[in-house]
Amino acid sequence: MKELVHERLLELHDGQGTPFRRVLVYAERQPAGLWVAWVEFVSASGDKVVQTDRETTQSTLRGVAYWATGLQPTYFEGALDRALRRTGPAPPSAAPAAPVPDRGGMVSFRIRSSDPRVAFRVMATNTLVPGLRRAAHHAGSLIYVRSVEPALTEMPRIYEFLAHFQSARAAAILAQRLEADLQGTAATLEIRRVEVPLESEAIRRALVEAVAEK
Repeated sequence: MKELVHERLLELHDGQGTPFRRVLVYAERQPAGLWVAWVEFVSASGDKVVQTDRETTQSTLRGVAYWATGLQPTYFEGALDRALRRTGPAPPSAAPAAPVPDRGGMVSFRIRSSDPRVAFRVMATNTLVPGLRRAAHHAGSLIYVRSVEPALTEMPRIYEFLAHFQSARAAAILAQRLEADLQGTAATLEIRRVEVPLESEAIRRALVEAVAEK
């Protein structure tokens, strides 16, 4: 499981002038015990994410964090170029994406936050227990799964949930609920381990696409 070990706000641009303002350094433990890390860049609009290949290998997660905190802006400029080259341009003859079917399902998502009140707010409760369900009228429900302690004490805690909905319209209602609950917090929302902007339309799209890919 990948771990977020460093986050930074920078003003970077690709060759088309698209601004990238969030830089995330992730690490993942390998079977041999070493940690490999890479860098992800999130566009200012939140609709584009590119990532590098492996940027470093360290013996510990703390070693990755130490490496990441010492990186200079010029390093990230080069890393963005590497990430963009790795992604590559879309083929000019690529056909438009097929419309996403209007069906529901169950989608897992995570919230990263240093404020324990965020999870209680999302579930609208004073007591959190695994399996707790928060129903949304004509939309489905949010289900609390568990909390995961961060690998490093200075990192935010991870709260895992399930979103259950019957249609794209129901997903939109849940997305609006999540946007309202997380508005004004410093929380980070991840759907399918991909960070999603705290905007109802972006959340709805991520939920529906997650079901379509199953």
